[in-house]
Amino acid sequence: MKYIEASQFGGPEVLQLKEKQTPQPGEGTLLVEVKAAGINYADVMARSGFYPSVPKAPFAPGFEIAGVVSEVGHGVNGFKAGDHVAAITLAGGGYATHVVIPAATAIPLPPELDPALGVAILVQGLTALLVLEEARVKANDRILISAAAGGVGSIAVQIAKAKNVKVVGLASSSKLERVRSLGAEHVLDYNQPGWSSTALEILGSHGVQAYLDSDGDLATEAFPLLGHGAQWIIFGVRSSGQKPMPVNYLWPMIEKNITLRGFNLEGSLQHVPRALGDLFRWLADGTVKIEINKYPLEDAATVHELFAARKTTGKVVLVPTK
Repeated sequence: MKYIEASQFGGPEVLQLKEKQTPQPGEGTLLVEVKAAGINYADVMARSGFYPSVPKAPFAPGFEIAGVVSEVGHGVNGFKAGDHVAAITLAGGGYATHVVIPAATAIPLPPELDPALGVAILVQGLTALLVLEEARVKANDRILISAAAGGVGSIAVQIAKAKNVKVVGLASSSKLERVRSLGAEHVLDYNQPGWSSTALEILGSHGVQAYLDSDGDLATEAFPLLGHGAQWIIFGVRSSGQKPMPVNYLWPMIEKNITLRGFNLEGSLQHVPRALGDLFRWLADGTVKIEINKYPLEDAATVHELFAARKTTGKVVLVPTK
């Protein structure tokens, strides 16, 4: 089998294509031939040495896959060779032609579904839906979404629109029309100096009821846009650019009863079966459309560089070749 290994913590250049003997499934596990491996910011953070569940290198990255069961381990019921499945691979190893996963973590997929779409609704689709639910926004509320053209952001925009929530989407200038086409009421270039002043003119004194933040910069220019009782939810952190919260943010936060909190998909696993049902239904009826960008497995280093630089849109996947 072929797989990607991060030889050490560092930049994209540490990702190397390797080969080893294809493993056999053990008790309660499945050997899956990977058809699509999703790329998420967790992968970038892990490669950079900032992800808590990856304490040392070398390691094999990749936290979500979709593929076909090749072999079934002893004691496994409900799966057979040829079944189409997806899984969140908390132990990593998804950037590969094959991976062994616990059968209990396998999610059955319809055979006709593109494996890349199966991957897209796992980490990023589930995050988009569940973080929106945590924000407790309702029809006609306004919400600010960072990286609104990205994997999580683009899905969140569409789900919010379906719930009649008014979206203000942040993206780079080349992606603004993309975000608008997804259903955002207003789009703003986060690279434009003073963009928040423009947003304040649009939003007025009421501001937004929630900010879905994938940057994790506590000195964000978005802070003045948060309205009374707003939820500021951080679900991602860039590997650079974070600054501490300015002291002058504290009193407005208290005065306006603003809640600052984090979101981790692992803390919401009890909602996954129901949320996946919603996502599959929205994919089927066209409520949610996901842009897929596929790259060969061996291009993992190049793709990481593009991904971290925000030069991609939609869901980015690696496709292994035999």
